[in-house]
Amino acid sequence: MYNLETYQEPFWAKSGNFIRGRDPLGVQNSSISVYASLLPGMTNLTLRLRYYGTYLWLLDHYDAFPSDNIFKKDQHGQYTFIRRAELIIAFVMINRYPSEQSVIGSQYVQNNLDEIQDKGFYDIALGADKHKDTPKGSVYWDYTSGALGQYYAGSLIALNLIHQSSGYFHRTEDYGKELAEAYGSSLSKETASLFLKRISEGKLYPDDIDKLDEIALNRDYKNTPEGQFYIKMLVSDDGPKSKTAANELPSQRKESLQLFMTLLHETDDDKAWLELPLSSYSDCLSISRHEVKEAKFGWYYYFLNELAHHFLETIFWGLLVEMDKGAYTLQQFISVITKEVIRDCKNKINSVEDSSLEHLINNLKHEEHNTLAYVDEIAISVKNNESITGVSQGVLALLSLFRDNKHKLQESKDYAMNHFLHTKHGNALDIFEIYIESSKNLSFKEFVSRLIHTLLNEHISVAYNKMGNGEKNLLKFVIEDNYLVHIETMKPNFTNPRLKTLHNFTQDLNLVNKNDELTSDGKALLKRLAS
Repeated sequence: MYNLETYQEPFWAKSGNFIRGRDPLGVQNSSISVYASLLPGMTNLTLRLRYYGTYLWLLDHYDAFPSDNIFKKDQHGQYTFIRRAELIIAFVMINRYPSEQSVIGSQYVQNNLDEIQDKGFYDIALGADKHKDTPKGSVYWDYTSGALGQYYAGSLIALNLIHQSSGYFHRTEDYGKELAEAYGSSLSKETASLFLKRISEGKLYPDDIDKLDEIALNRDYKNTPEGQFYIKMLVSDDGPKSKTAANELPSQRKESLQLFMTLLHETDDDKAWLELPLSSYSDCLSISRHEVKEAKFGWYYYFLNELAHHFLETIFWGLLVEMDKGAYTLQQFISVITKEVIRDCKNKINSVEDSSLEHLINNLKHEEHNTLAYVDEIAISVKNNESITGVSQGVLALLSLFRDNKHKLQESKDYAMNHFLHTKHGNALDIFEIYIESSKNLSFKEFVSRLIHTLLNEHISVAYNKMGNGEKNLLKFVIEDNYLVHIETMKPNFTNPRLKTLHNFTQDLNLVNKNDELTSDGKALLKRLAS
């Protein structure tokens, strides 16, 4: 007899273990690669600059510990040392500066602020130490090596501040040592000693909070060796790992910082920094690559990729919505959607069925087919679930984007090849080649039919490649008995190009104030960068 305890799902009825994914066409990595080359040493998760110095100082002290130190037994001992330090910083920050953002472990601390009333101290060991049997979610951070290992290590390695060996993290002998010492100069001997002592004990007492204020992430360290190092780090070249095909060391991080600060300085909009990709794209449409800084053209190329991805994802979104409405074979679906798109596009362009694709592109009028305006129109269609309209807008937007940028394709190719970005799957140059240039001699109807078919095949190919030998199923539709079966609809989205991190860094360095205005230090640095 079956009951709730004994019943087991029959295996043939089990879910295919489908999971959500933000990139159903597998194109966004090309954008990610571009902004990674523009802001090396930063990620969307390394939001507080002072963690860089903190980690270097901690690793410096860790390496100096005697071999019989409790944290030296194995690599997990080092992770425990780092994890306890991260949690202590969180308790200091939440107690003293509760409004500060991007503090590692902040949610855990907020949930455990009353703990001190029961024990007389914060149990750092209990909240930080992770063992094999530690329940998930019971400590401040589930990833074994803490936020250092999960978020910050990649950036610190890219900046040549640390290296990893046999699972251990170590500061580098030159650059890493310099930052460790610079951070150490910001701490009094008493604070440094107390911090290390509390890490070792695994306890934090009420009186410690004020005494440890020097380790706070928002500490004012301008005009100190620590602050000077961070400035030097941001304006240095991008390092040997970023060397170009022309065997040059680029300075795209420095140039991006200058572009970012210039936008804030020259506009009244306190969110102008968010428009860096758009402004670079608009400027570079009419300016040669050789007339602008390399990073400016890089941001143009990033935004070109973003637009191409967004328009393709819009088309795919509309296809998924339509797929969910009825039962179609693959050929029926392509035929029906093509007819619907042609019918919808007849209201937007003349002679849609009579012209070759190339002729149609050359006759798309800018005032009627404004590429950037399509972004807002698509957002409305997606919000209202107007799928055929969205597909049509995506198609015409992609053609308009090609029209606007075809005179820049060689420059874009040169930039991409110089920074080893041309091989990234889904880059705009490949999208134009696969979906447009190869179809120039087709009729618009043939083009739309081919685009739909190619897009569906591309998703299946990308989903299976991502799954590899794993069990996670990324497919948004499947074909069973020649019929399309809808699984999940994904809306089009943009990537996040690390500008929030750059914004946080400039505020941490007192280059930009809370109103997003350049401070006197910021203006002085901008003048220096422009000279």
